[in-house]
Amino acid sequence: MTDPTTPKPPDPPTEPPQPSMSPVAGPPPEANPVADAGTATPEKRSNVRAWAVGGTALAVILFSGGAVIGMFNGDEPKTTAGATSSPATSPTSATPTPVAPTSAAPTSAAPTSAIPSPTKAAPPPKPKPPSYKTLTERQWKLIAKDPDGYLGKTYVVYGRVTQFDAATGTDSFRADVAHRRMAEDYDYETNTILNGSESDLDNLVEDDIFRANVTVLGSFSYDTQIGGETTVALLQVDSIKVL
Repeated sequence: MTDPTTPKPPDPPTEPPQPSMSPVAGPPPEANPVADAGTATPEKRSNVRAWAVGGTALAVILFSGGAVIGMFNGDEPKTTAGATSSPATSPTSATPTPVAPTSAAPTSAAPTSAIPSPTKAAPPPKPKPPSYKTLTERQWKLIAKDPDGYLGKTYVVYGRVTQFDAATGTDSFRADVAHRRMAEDYDYETNTILNGSESDLDNLVEDDIFRANVTVLGSFSYDTQIGGETTVALLQVDSIKVL
């Protein structure tokens, strides 16, 4: 067994010195640095290592030179296998399309509900003029007996003025009344009080004979000149005519 500490004299070279290789030439076909690594001498091992290092450096130089040449020639360098390339995203330069303004005039919508026009209220119907009934002698005696029982009834009466002075006033007078015009003044028998407007009674005086449309107002009591009290029918004069 050889002592590793004893230096072994170098063997004489068995092969002629190798000519210098061109930068592009590869190792000779018969040289296998991996297969010969176990059997080569230390000198051969150092040559193999130098060759391997030189080949690696040559490959790196060639690769770098090709990349530089490609950059100058305008070619993009190729990426090695397994490298992830992120494509460069260029900013979007598209300008937004402007929307043309509409020039149509706005249409005015008709109101959904029309304002109702104020309806003029119809005037109230005029009250129907009362109908004044003529009387028989019996009918008039029944009214004179109970005037409150015929309150608001309208009739035609005839009479003679018996008192129309300062004591009665200008809108009231006392008269003898009958159901029709009598032939003689004394034939008007029923004592009665009549009220009316001054304008209607302005031309009426004592002893006048008249025809009047009246409304029964009920009964009325007053003091007599002799100190007594009497109750008579009270009539409202709606219209009167001197006969």
